[in-house]
Amino acid sequence: MNKLVGSSIAVLAPLVLLFGLLGGLGGLPAGQASATWQTDAPGEPNRRERQPAPDAPTISFIDSQTPQCRMVDRERDLCSITFNYLSVTADSGQYVISMSVRIDNRIRGYYSGFFQNSMYVPGDMHPDGFLVRCGPPGSGGNAYLGKSYSFVIQARESDGQTATNFGSVACPAGLRVQHLPLVRKN
Repeated sequence: MNKLVGSSIAVLAPLVLLFGLLGGLGGLPAGQASATWQTDAPGEPNRRERQPAPDAPTISFIDSQTPQCRMVDRERDLCSITFNYLSVTADSGQYVISMSVRIDNRIRGYYSGFFQNSMYVPGDMHPDGFLVRCGPPGSGGNAYLGKSYSFVIQARESDGQTATNFGSVACPAGLRVQHLPLVRKN
């Protein structure tokens, strides 16, 4: 009998608590219940998260597709990181001064302009891409792939503002080195 009473209390206590909370909110007048859940300050218009701040400077826009890493030479452990294209457009009234490509914090490409509203670098400009080491399997964190490289594309405008695009790309695994045990003959 004690087990039945104890288990029914264990089931009914949370239900009573839940209904008590809901009943307490239901007892509030309509204006107070909605004010409890209001997140914006009264008198301010609703603002979307993606809206820019009113005093934020406008800067360039960089358009670059996801880079690809492909194996060039398996014997020499060489891979190539290629971009389909790189493009940057300056804000109105500004000019694009330069655009740079960094791979693992090393400048691999630098492009400069003179009174240009936009800059476009096609992938054909670098037909071999940017050469890097493929790396052994697992060196980039994935057991089936090789090394992983970070890239940063940065553009600078005539007013000193910069825009940046960044990400990472994983290369296929290069040399699979297998160390064999040293066995001596007698």
